[in-house]
Order: sequence, then structure tokens, then C-alpha cells
Amino acid sequence: MTGLLQLLLLVSVTVASEPSCPACSKFDYEEKVLERMIRMEFAFENVLKENKAVSKSVEQDLSRINEENERLHATVDALKDQQEQAERRLGSLMEEVERNQSNTLEKIVSDSNSTIEQTIAAFNGIKDQIATPLVYFHARSPQTTTLSTGEVIVYKTVEINQGNGYSPTTGKFTAPVGGLYLFTMHTCTALNKYAYLQIMKEGTVLIASEHYDKERYTCSSSQAFVQLDAGEHVWVQCSSGASYVQLYEDSYHWTSFGCALIHN
Repeated sequence: MTGLLQLLLLVSVTVASEPSCPACSKFDYEEKVLERMIRMEFAFENVLKENKAVSKSVEQDLSRINEENERLHATVDALKDQQEQAERRLGSLMEEVERNQSNTLEKIVSDSNSTIEQTIAAFNGIKDQIATPLVYFHARSPQTTTLSTGEVIVYKTVEINQGNGYSPTTGKFTAPVGGLYLFTMHTCTALNKYAYLQIMKEGTVLIASEHYDKERYTCSSSQAFVQLDAGEHVWVQCSSGASYVQLYEDSYHWTSFGCALIHN
């Protein structure tokens, strides 16, 4: 643009500057004008060349700018696609996390319920094992009064028999469950009579007693603690018998045998 302005200025100067000298010939004037026109033509060509070069540079710059814009648009579109993919992946991951949390929570609740049920069942089983069952009996009134050596005393009147351990037929107690038992033996005799009794466990003496009173009807008691297994037997027997070895009972004197399970 600057070169074009210079050319127009040169033309205007040339046209305006005719020879004012009368001595100058017309030929000289035309020659000078021709030279100036030739110089102007060269200058004009140079200006055109410069303008073309500038136009080409501008076109190249515009082309680079367009390419850069296209590259930026492509980059922005790629970033948008990546953002959308990331958002989709994030949404899918959140859904999976929620599902996993829900499944984990359900599994924790289920496992907790199962553990609680197992604990309750185990506790009930232990409670059943720990709880001491009710086992006790009390029997009186010996079937025979005059005793012989080794005779098992059969108490025929059963006052109570929780657990059905005592047999009024054999006079023996059979432990329905294993545990620690307390046995009691109450022995009454008439005046001037003897009683020699023992509490036996499977043939082993747990406690022995001798009872005698010369002037009155009296009673005495004996107790024995013993650990029994289920099915073991305990009874009362006479350790020494004779005609003067006799048991006695009336409404005030009870000859009796009993026991109670203390702990199993």
C-alpha cells in the first residue's frame, strides 16, 4: 500500500513539473518525461511485486491461522469426547460402587444374622448343658424290719421321685444323669435294738452308721456326697444282721432314704 502511494505521488509530480524554461527544446522535455515514465513503470512493477509478496504472506498467514483453528477445534472436540467418556465411566463406576456397597451391606447383614442365630443356638445348647435338671427322691417305710447281713433295704413308700431314679421294687437309685448328688439316710430303732446300715455305690461303701438306744425309740441321720455317672446305682444295705438288728417306724419315726442332684 505504501509503494502505491509513492507511485501516485511521483506521477502527480511529473505531470505538474513541465519545463518552464523557454530555451529547453520539446525533445528534451519528452525524453525526460519518457525516462520518468519508464522509472515510474519500474517502480510500479516493484510495488506490484511487493504487494504480491505481501498478499502471499498474508494468505500463508491466513492459511496457517485456519489450520491452527482447525487443529484447535479438533483438539477441543477430542477433549469433549474424552470428557464425555470420562463422565460415562465415572457414572458406571459410581453405579458399580453402589451395587457393591449394597451387596456388601446385604452380605454383612446376612452374615451377622447367621452369626447371631448360631450364637443363640450355641448358647441354648450350652444353657441346656449347664442347667441342672431336677432329680430328687424321698422314700420311707422299709419292707422288712428284721435285717440280715448284706440285705438291701427296700423303702416301699415313695413320697416323691422326680426323675424316676428310685425303684421301690429293688430299693436302688439309678442316676438318670451324671453329676454331684447328696444322699441322706434316716434310721430309727426300737428300744434295746441295733441298726448297722451303709450307703453303697456300686458295691463301695460311701458312709456307714451304727444306731442303738437302750431306753427309748430314737432316730439318727447320715449324709453322703458322691459323683455319679449316668446309670450308676446307689442303695442302703445292712452291714451286719441278726435278730436284734431291727428297724422301726411309726407316725413319729420315719426310717427313710433320699437324694437330690446338686450339680451336673
